[in-house]
Amino acid sequence: MLYPNELFHSNIPIADGNQAYLERPRLDLLLEKAVKYPAVSVSAGAGYGKTHAVYSFVRAFNVRTAWIQLSGRDNFGDHFWENFISAISSISRETALSLAGMDFPATEREFERYIRIPMAQVVPADKYIVVYDDLHLVNDKTVLRFMEHCITSPFPNITSIVISRTEPPLNLMGMESKGLLARINEEQFRFTQEEMVAYFRLIGVNPLPQTAAAVYKDTEGWAFAIHLAGLSLKKGGPDRAGETGYVPSAIRPNIFKLIESEVMAPLSEALRRFLIKLSLVEKLSPELLAEIARGPDSGGEQAPELIARMEAIGSYIHFDTYLNVYSIHHLFLDYLTGRQGDLSEEEKQAVWKKAAAWSEANNQKMDAVAYCEKAGDYNSINRIFYTLPLILPTGMARFVLDLLDRSPQDIYRQYPVNILLRSRLLISLSRFEQIREELLRVLPSLKELPESPEKHRILMGCNINLGFIGYINSLYTKDYDFVDFFKEAAGESVLMSPYVSKPSANGTTMSSYACRVTDGQPESLEKMFTVLQEIVPYAVTAMEGSLAGMYELARGEYAFFRGDTARAEIYLQEGFRRAREYDQYEIENRTLFYLLRIYVSRADMKKTDDVLRLLEEELDQTSFLTRYTYYDIITGWYYIQTGRPDRAASWLKNEYEESGLNNRVQGLEKLVRAKYFLGEKRCSAALVVLESRGDAEPLLFGAIEMKALEAVCRYQTRDKEGAFGALAEAYALAAPALTFFPFAELGKDMRALTAAALRQNCPNLPAGDMERINREASQYAKKLGSVFGRKDEGRKAPGEGTALSRRETEVLKKLSEGLTREEIAKISSISINTVKSVIRSVYNKLGAINRADAVRIATEKNIL
Repeated sequence: MLYPNELFHSNIPIADGNQAYLERPRLDLLLEKAVKYPAVSVSAGAGYGKTHAVYSFVRAFNVRTAWIQLSGRDNFGDHFWENFISAISSISRETALSLAGMDFPATEREFERYIRIPMAQVVPADKYIVVYDDLHLVNDKTVLRFMEHCITSPFPNITSIVISRTEPPLNLMGMESKGLLARINEEQFRFTQEEMVAYFRLIGVNPLPQTAAAVYKDTEGWAFAIHLAGLSLKKGGPDRAGETGYVPSAIRPNIFKLIESEVMAPLSEALRRFLIKLSLVEKLSPELLAEIARGPDSGGEQAPELIARMEAIGSYIHFDTYLNVYSIHHLFLDYLTGRQGDLSEEEKQAVWKKAAAWSEANNQKMDAVAYCEKAGDYNSINRIFYTLPLILPTGMARFVLDLLDRSPQDIYRQYPVNILLRSRLLISLSRFEQIREELLRVLPSLKELPESPEKHRILMGCNINLGFIGYINSLYTKDYDFVDFFKEAAGESVLMSPYVSKPSANGTTMSSYACRVTDGQPESLEKMFTVLQEIVPYAVTAMEGSLAGMYELARGEYAFFRGDTARAEIYLQEGFRRAREYDQYEIENRTLFYLLRIYVSRADMKKTDDVLRLLEEELDQTSFLTRYTYYDIITGWYYIQTGRPDRAASWLKNEYEESGLNNRVQGLEKLVRAKYFLGEKRCSAALVVLESRGDAEPLLFGAIEMKALEAVCRYQTRDKEGAFGALAEAYALAAPALTFFPFAELGKDMRALTAAALRQNCPNLPAGDMERINREASQYAKKLGSVFGRKDEGRKAPGEGTALSRRETEVLKKLSEGLTREEIAKISSISINTVKSVIRSVYNKLGAINRADAVRIATEKNIL
């Protein structure tokens, strides 16, 4: 969180260095009336005191306030999210901790997940104010849309105040038309002549009426100009103040000259240089300020003495004990910025390095990287990103890649480790061929580097990246010569010093399906299995467990699609065990999805519930960045498949929703959303989903599932020709390897379609196989309907039963806020086993099967 930086509303310097305050009841009354509305727009030009007016009001109003000071860097969603969370922490640390486990909510679906957290934690009896200051500096549509959603969300006890030099670029017309928006503009911020004279008297100036009239005509009520006019008037001395010394023409065109003569001239050289240094950074925390104050050019002054003399300047620089930050008035900051040429390059770099270290220590990664670039410290940029997931968010990847592209040409020669960072960025942006060519070109020269653990780290990273790129591209090239890259990576990792940490690979993004083949020919599948069996041990060695469980997952997936659920279960359970051992969350998650489908097909309710509990446990793994999305997708499949679509996450039911997943893994999302629309008899919407650009990879099993689903959707719309055509395509893909199980999962819909196909004697749909699919689909539908129907009938109605205890209610509330079991245990000062026991009791009493179910039922019953 930054800080208010426009402090001339009432805060003015006087002769003894103290600060006086001019109360403006007119503005306070305006704001008091305005905050009764859900939204307030405050717009005025620079120097009108709008920020300090709002700030002084909310301090006096004494309500929970989050102040979000925006800057140009907030045009990057990840930076804005860090800033936003930091501001929220000032009113609720628990909420901030919950939000820190999420990525920036860039889509409607992600915002829906975000809004659940404040909805669960806002205290209805309390008043909240959220201030978005300097909104004119933000133009990124995604960030603006998030703020727009926050401002227009229905919280009756939250008022959002938007402060901007221009009309806010937000769509608030709906709120204004409903009478929910208050506006305060530049005209209302202008000082009246009476307020101006009151201000002058407050600082010891008693102007003659004609002087006051002249000043007011020249300043037009502009707060900053009035302040500088007061400095000129004081030149007349205490006996003649207001009679001489005022020069009207000096106000606007010579503001910087006035700052130079009235503010800077009396200061020591050390203090002047210190102030200029402060203009190099944005966030002036006391700790960072103290670090900057320590330096060889301090003129013999100690840091505390230098800071004390800075504070004595007055309102140009202000320390806020509430926000624990210093702020510089923006016009004074502009003046100091123009004087940065007075500093040597060494002085600037020293300041930027200190700012980078502070930002990194306070988990503000993008700020840290920006300061490292200014300081030319490209080695530290790589070190900062070494701690982040292998696949970076798209916005962050583009930001850092642009930074590297504008860096000195010899950066990779001076800091070879940045080759790894560049490759990570390009892989995150799916620019595989470009990075492959670059790595192959540079690899020979890297092998000639002097012997060191760092050399082997770089070679390991280059080889593992080339291996993964080859693995991804093999789907199209059928070329499997990438195995040697994995082998080389494992060899280099052994040569690394034990003190050089290896990157974690638990954030590796896999595809929607583990079997990376485009056809069902046995030789294609066996070649893929052989290659996986070879590369997995090398990847596990080189990357601390990367790909552990992938071979077993692929084997289990294949057996599942063939309907051999007994063999599939064995492979998948072993894959789950190995993936969990090495924190391979996506692989673990995918094994659970197939196990869930197996147990549902058997109507094994005990094992089904066990899998659902394991899926919920994954929500506690904060390193699994896409855990909430996959949880919604898999539980959504379960609810839709068992006839309870109302329990599925609402974002899956929106045909216009944007996906936040990497496009290589959107296939499962498409599958579940299309199944929902099919179940709701909205087959046209289902077909739109199926025909949309989803998986970027033409994987065999995805094509089978999607085509089979398309076939039953077309049949429901009475498009028999299209239905039989799609069914024939699905059959042709599945027949070589007999992977027909997804047909059976479509139950009664597939039963009706295959019966019609048999009646039509379709030439591309063999009767024997159609009869088999018809029979298996019929059996699946009967078992599913009878068993799951009885289960729901036998289960007590949600919310019935014993009332929750106080502890159970507290734990449930924290669950609804997104806290993990470990966080709940720490906050509540109880053991993790006690938390688990309480959660089980809550589920039993509510008749819920998981966290989302419990929160939904408790909300409906007004328990939360």
